[in-house]
Amino acid sequence: MQQQILNRLARIENGYSVCGLIDRRERVYPLSTDTKVLSTVFEIIARQAVADYARHSGLTLIDSEKQNYYPDFTLAEEANSAGKVAIDVKTTYKVNPDDAFAFTLGSYTSFLRNGVKNIVFPFDQYREHWIIGFVYRRTPISPEAAGRVYPVNGLAEIPAPFSDVEVFVQEKWKIAGDRPGSGNTANIGSIRGRLPDFQQGNGVFSNEGEFLDYWRNYGTTANQRAYRNLAEFRALRPAN
Repeated sequence: MQQQILNRLARIENGYSVCGLIDRRERVYPLSTDTKVLSTVFEIIARQAVADYARHSGLTLIDSEKQNYYPDFTLAEEANSAGKVAIDVKTTYKVNPDDAFAFTLGSYTSFLRNGVKNIVFPFDQYREHWIIGFVYRRTPISPEAAGRVYPVNGLAEIPAPFSDVEVFVQEKWKIAGDRPGSGNTANIGSIRGRLPDFQQGNGVFSNEGEFLDYWRNYGTTANQRAYRNLAEFRALRPAN
């Protein structure tokens, strides 16, 4: 699956040149560099690759119908069967070409601990959890260009809000770190690295079981934490 989705993303690489939204009167509104907007763009692009893979693999693609539910896409043989595959799309940006980067990989206090909270299907119905990760550089757009409405025959004039897109497909546990990923929110942080680290899955956990055990028991506040990192966790659980 990993390479097949990557191959499909490579074939639609021109989709990375999305530059605006068009209405039925053929007016094009340029995109901004807002990360929420660009995350939606990359999710739409990723869906095309996942949908094509599903069609050729005899699988059903099920979208998340609720905002902030995990995962973005579910692949299943049947809606009520076990053995589903979860695919989540993550995006981030970097300032310089050689900068390291990181992602947040979802909550560690919802479906990991309560198997039906904020998740499309019960957690135990999923056998694999994958991330499609996009990394890009933001391209500044002048207020004049951003404030224009363009004709559909003027696409070449519309400035693109991002460039230098890189993508990887990897299992979640293989890129997970042992620290929260976003300030005071209960999000799992990824490793911090460069594209090859994510492509190769150079995470810190030995296996998925260790990853799940670690984050299911990670305290939500500093006072609740029996361990703060993987070394301390392993000292408490030497059998792992």
